[in-house]
Amino acid sequence: MRLTILALILGLSACASAPPSHPDAAPRPLVPPASLGGERVVNQVVRAAFGERELTFNCVVTVKNGAMTLVGLSAVGVRLFTIRYDGKAVQSEATVAIPGGFAPERLLADLQLVFWPLASLQEPMRAAGWELSEPAPGTRRLRRGGKMIVEAHYSSEDAWSGRSWLANFEYGYSLQIDSQAL
Repeated sequence: MRLTILALILGLSACASAPPSHPDAAPRPLVPPASLGGERVVNQVVRAAFGERELTFNCVVTVKNGAMTLVGLSAVGVRLFTIRYDGKAVQSEATVAIPGGFAPERLLADLQLVFWPLASLQEPMRAAGWELSEPAPGTRRLRRGGKMIVEAHYSSEDAWSGRSWLANFEYGYSLQIDSQAL
């Protein structure tokens, strides 16, 4: 069981810490959790694919009282990680050591890109040198210097219900996220 948990953590860390294809890669800005415009508690089944590896984990996402908390769980319910963001600082804990510099900010940024209102993300992204657009209903595109970096798609009008997909071309991974309100 401990080996399974370690394999999941290693896979997630590889996804989160793969070397950028662009030498000037800069982290995406995080927006304050309150910019969501309401509270949410959802359970998500996240399927991550990177290179020849894939992993699946559950993630409970809570946005409440100006903070965002992610709790990653293995298939048998063992806590893998907890990430907290209060709009100023990111704190993360893992149940086992994560080699390779797990980047919780990237997971937070991916979830905000997929689930936050477009209007709350566009100005902070623009100010940091990114261009975020929604060229069609159910599709978001993030560019830097004219180059497509991330694309996200939604299966329904409410991204918080149903299936969403995110492809990160810069770091070479994709996420399939099935969300269900708790």
